[in-house]
Amino acid sequence: MTAPTLILRKTRTAADYVHTRTRNAETRERAAAVLHVLAGVHAAGDVAAPASLRDLVAAVGDCAGPEWLQAHADDPDVRRLAALLQAPDLIPGDPEELDELLATVLWTRHGPQPATA
Repeated sequence: MTAPTLILRKTRTAADYVHTRTRNAETRERAAAVLHVLAGVHAAGDVAAPASLRDLVAAVGDCAGPEWLQAHADDPDVRRLAALLQAPDLIPGDPEELDELLATVLWTRHGPQPATA
């Protein structure tokens, strides 16, 4: 029996949005890096690949930007991401929870802004 494939669909959707919709070239490159790492995680097909997941968490943190993460340190999702970034060993937990966290950080940082009246 093969290990289930780690899809991370929400993270992929958020990173793809950032990559295709942002005007900033550096942000596009960082989103492309997230997509590249996601492709590697998906190709590995192993939910327990801590090195790949660490690379993914780091790529999402880089795409959000250290300054933005620091400025939003009071946000619970940003705190959770920061804890993962600082952990000496990344122990994979629930893949759906990780997917939700990474996507939420990307959407919060780079998603469409709400319309103002």
